[in-house]
Amino acid sequence: METTTSARETARKGGGTARTPAVVAALSALLLPAASIVGQIVAGADYPTVPPGLVIPLVAAALLVRRTNRWTTGLALGVGLLTGTGAILTPNTGDHLSSGDTAPIASTAAELVALVTLVIAGAAAGLARNGAGH
Repeated sequence: METTTSARETARKGGGTARTPAVVAALSALLLPAASIVGQIVAGADYPTVPPGLVIPLVAAALLVRRTNRWTTGLALGVGLLTGTGAILTPNTGDHLSSGDTAPIASTAAELVALVTLVIAGAAAGLARNGAGH
């Protein structure tokens, strides 16, 4: 008799991690703000030598790739909330959006959209990992 196992069960048995669509979306949304910050730096925006908005999402993405669990999906959500709040509250975001230059405006808008997406995807990934639907 042949039994079927889900990707999640197979991943657990093999020591790997299952990538639900929500986790893939969270990973993508972690990489987008980092890429948009690189775009802002290239466009001439003033950033610290090691921009936290670039480093923090990349570290969270690396952890999420390494091991997908409640902790890492919660971290993705937290990064979206904290980095998004920081991006909204900093005066630099408004300066970039009102600069009149296409590159800073586009990359800053992309960063904000990515952070909103990250919050939604992080929450969905966390719910999926916490057993919603089991």
